Amino acid sequence: MKSNGTFSVGTLDGRLSRAQTHYVINKLQNVHPKAVYQTETITDPTLNRESQSLVFNTNTPDELEMLQRQLLKKRFDMMIIAADDMLHPLIDGLQYASVLERNTPYDALLHKEGKNIDELENERIGVLSMRSQAQINTLWPDLRSILMRGGAAEALDSFLQEGVVDGLIMPAAVAERLDIQDMVSEIFYPEMMLPGFCQGVLAIVCRESDEEVYKMAQEIHSTDTSIEMLAEMSFRERICPDQNCPIGVMARVEEGIIAITGVIGSRAGGHLQQAVIDGPVKDAKELGIAVAEELLTSGESLADLLEADFPDGLPVATDDDDDFDDFDDGDL
Repeated sequence: MKSNGTFSVGTLDGRLSRAQTHYVINKLQNVHPKAVYQTETITDPTLNRESQSLVFNTNTPDELEMLQRQLLKKRFDMMIIAADDMLHPLIDGLQYASVLERNTPYDALLHKEGKNIDELENERIGVLSMRSQAQINTLWPDLRSILMRGGAAEALDSFLQEGVVDGLIMPAAVAERLDIQDMVSEIFYPEMMLPGFCQGVLAIVCRESDEEVYKMAQEIHSTDTSIEMLAEMSFRERICPDQNCPIGVMARVEEGIIAITGVIGSRAGGHLQQAVIDGPVKDAKELGIAVAEELLTSGESLADLLEADFPDGLPVATDDDDDFDDFDDGDL
C-alpha cells in the first residue's frame, strides 16, 4: 500500500535520537515517495539530567515511557525506538508497526590512531555496558575498561573532546547512524565478542487503532529481524530485565532456523559462560528462554549476576543480620 498522507514522528532532542529517526524516515520515503513526514521534537530537561547517571545507548526507560505516553495522547503519529534500549513491553494501546532490517549488530572499536585492540597496552577503553566490560576484562585484562554513562553520544564527546578514554567501544550501528564510520578501527565479530540484545535493531511504534500508519510502516518490515528481536528480548527478560547485567546474546535466522548464542560474564573478568541453541523460527521465544535457563544452571553465572547488582562489592553479613537466621531454602 503506497501512502500519500502526512505523518508526524516523535523524537527526543538528541543527536542519536534524531539520526535514527531521520534514517527511518528516509526508508519510509523511499517506499512512499508522495508521503510527507514531519518530526515532532520532545524536550524534557528533567529526564535529560537524570540520564547522565544511567547506562543506555539512545534513550533511557523513562524517556521511552514518556514518548509512548505522548504517542498515546496523539501528539504525533509514530515513534522510532532502538530496540536495545527497550527494557519493558510497550504500554497498552501501542504496537510495533514495523521492525526494520537489522543494521550491523556487532561492536566496534573507535581509536584516534586507528589501532586494533591487540595493539593496545594498558590503555583506557570506554564501554557502554557491563556486557562489554565483562568481555573486555576477560579477553584483554591488561586494558582498563571504563563504564561510560549518559548515552552513546555523551560517551563519544568524552572520548573525542575531553580525552577521558583512549578508545571507545560502541555498537557499530550507532557509529553508522552518527556518521563516524571512518573512526572505526576494528569490528568485533561474535566469535570474539558477543553483542547486546537487539543491537542494530530499529522499530516503528504506533497506536493500535492507527491502521493507516501500521499498513504504511509494514512496507519496510523485516520478518527475520522481528524474529531475532523476539528471541533476544525473551533471553534478556528471562535473565535480567535491565541494562546493569553483563549478558550478551545474538540470534540469527537463516532458512527457517534460528540460532541463538548467549553469554554471561564477570565484570572482574576471568571467565565467560556461553550457551548455544538452535531450532525452528516458530519457537523463537521459547528458544531464547531456553538459552537463558541453560546459563542460569551455572553457579558461576548466578554469581556474576549477583556481582553486577553490587558493583562496589557484595555486602558482608553481620551479627545484626537476623533476617538470615529465618531464611529457608524453600523460599527460592
